[in-house]
Amino acid sequence: MRITSVTVLAALAAALSAAPADASLAAQSERIASCMQDAAASLGFSGTVYARHGNLIVERSFGTSDAAGEVPNSSRTRFNIGSANKMFIAIAIGRLVDRGVLQFDAPIGRYLPGLKPEFADITIAQLLDHTSGLGDYFRPENHAAIEAAKTATDLLPLALASPPAFQPGSKRSYSNSGFIVLGAVIEKVSGETWAAFIQQEILDPIGMTDTRLDSVGGATPMSRMSPEGKLDKPRPALGPVLASPAGGMFSTPSDLSRLLTAVFGGRLLSKATLAVLLTPRPDPAGGPGTFGYGFVIREKPTSKVGIGGGAPGVNADVAYFPESGWQLVALSNFDPPVATQMNRVLEQAVFSEDGPSACAAALADPKLRTPPVILIGPGGGRDAPVKPQG
Repeated sequence: MRITSVTVLAALAAALSAAPADASLAAQSERIASCMQDAAASLGFSGTVYARHGNLIVERSFGTSDAAGEVPNSSRTRFNIGSANKMFIAIAIGRLVDRGVLQFDAPIGRYLPGLKPEFADITIAQLLDHTSGLGDYFRPENHAAIEAAKTATDLLPLALASPPAFQPGSKRSYSNSGFIVLGAVIEKVSGETWAAFIQQEILDPIGMTDTRLDSVGGATPMSRMSPEGKLDKPRPALGPVLASPAGGMFSTPSDLSRLLTAVFGGRLLSKATLAVLLTPRPDPAGGPGTFGYGFVIREKPTSKVGIGGGAPGVNADVAYFPESGWQLVALSNFDPPVATQMNRVLEQAVFSEDGPSACAAALADPKLRTPPVILIGPGGGRDAPVKPQG
């Protein structure tokens, strides 16, 4: 079955009211917690992992939030979520569309006067689904300007320093610069900085009190590519540990669960706008259509809406399963793909009739250990998004 925005929205109503029977909560919680424990030991996971379905909430933390190993990770430890905060930008754009001040198919020149023609005709939609042709502003030579920037508009000259690599709309190529432009659009039409808009329009209304745009009180990124690998201190940052619209916010799994519940419960966006965000966009070059607007959409074996982020010492994996209402969030201060691996294992345990066996089988699958591909990018100086995975 091909997942569509209609399929997702139809599943949401049933999922939001569905919950495991009370009599089975304890047993199911124990099975999931056991899988989390086994997976953390096998993967060498440091971070917090969270699973929720209705009244069932299982959350466990492993490892430490500092390289000295003295401060254990906990449910309140804040992790850099890397490029996962692109979904906040997509939601913010959606709220402005609902107010009638933005249109998805409108060229950005309508909102950002004075752009060169090759940029002015790029649409909001092309920025959201990575078909704009823009690249990656986060380069060593831009370090000083990135460090001095206070707003997305400050970063706009860096994002638009080079013309599109291809005709906008003709190909898909993951773009961090595109989300800087979206941040600048938010600032222009709202009269607020992108950070203030996110705070006022998303974080405050739904009580995301543990989410911030800087690293104060956050976990220390620690580089380790495998459980057997040497644990090193973070690689030198190319910029300050301060989020940009392209990545680098700090959050907790329970806060991100609040976001998923609010978005898919209709608290932040209209049904029509949510449907647009969740519609898979075909790759213009013929590749799989896994991108919505700000989210990655997977069709099978179980439909999933999610997003991830990664860098040295940073890995986040956020997933919502609209047919059932399950949420899985894994945040780590180790290198990718450990959080992504954790959620892949938990998914097998959650959706299998025999959870313990499925958990063990997933951990034994050699495909789980596939090395990550990392692209150096933004996110408070430590974000390097893993190539998007469905």
